[in-house]
Amino acid sequence: MESPDLPTVVSINGKIMFKEEAKISVFDRGFLYGDSVYEVIRTYEGIPFLLQEHLNRLWHSASKLEMGFPFDQNNIVKEVNTCLGELGKENAYIRIIITRGQGPLQLDPVSAGSNNIVVITREFKENPKEWYKNGVNIIISNVERTSIRAIDPNIKSGNYLNNIMAFIHAKKQHAFDAVMLNSQGYITEGTTHNIWVVKKGKAYTPPLHAGILEGITRKTVLVLAKKNGIEVEQKNMTAEDLINADECFMTSTTKEVIPVTQVNNAPIGTGEPGPITAKLHKLYQDFIQQQIALS
Repeated sequence: MESPDLPTVVSINGKIMFKEEAKISVFDRGFLYGDSVYEVIRTYEGIPFLLQEHLNRLWHSASKLEMGFPFDQNNIVKEVNTCLGELGKENAYIRIIITRGQGPLQLDPVSAGSNNIVVITREFKENPKEWYKNGVNIIISNVERTSIRAIDPNIKSGNYLNNIMAFIHAKKQHAFDAVMLNSQGYITEGTTHNIWVVKKGKAYTPPLHAGILEGITRKTVLVLAKKNGIEVEQKNMTAEDLINADECFMTSTTKEVIPVTQVNNAPIGTGEPGPITAKLHKLYQDFIQQQIALS
């Protein structure tokens, strides 16, 4: 469990404050309806990693929700840098949230006022080494992934109930996290991560049309794998494909590449992190260092 006492700095509409002071109206549509978009970014050595890619996805999410902004990405970059300067930590977690604004109690988005821009920065404590050394356990949740025809998963919005219910299911089973299936029985993604399996030396991950968010770490790993001679394929997979995999791992901004060594309390492959997972994690870490050097 992460400490609630980690140093935190918040900006709300350009006003810097500590977390105890951070307030927003109960009439904000992000609070009332999940009518908001967001991104999570990590810093390494004080540098927001792949910030432009995250901002591009933030704007894409907003356009999908027909949420126009009267500001540009430079405004967000300025707020992020101001918060990081106040925080004063080399390794930080950044959460950017933009709501449609506040207004009367009605669904019609035309009634919303100005967007609310919230930037939360806090110190990022390194993930436990045990995750990478021994791997983590997951479950295949009985919570079905929301249909792509209902809520496009490539809209990274504040509506997260589907993921929360799957995570609750995982915690009840004493698991690290959960993976959800779609209505056709195909693997989609975890609650905050993309999922991969390895079979006979080849890595597989679900395609976007299965109903997943196009993760930025996922996209990076796809490129790194192809550049370094690891076969990869995006394809529909069933629960049996995951259960019978030689290796499994998850990718996300905050977790990087974590081996998954158990599913539904049964070992995956040897029950230990596999060589393809280890190689991809090393390639990803090398990529981070290369990007920092270029910044």
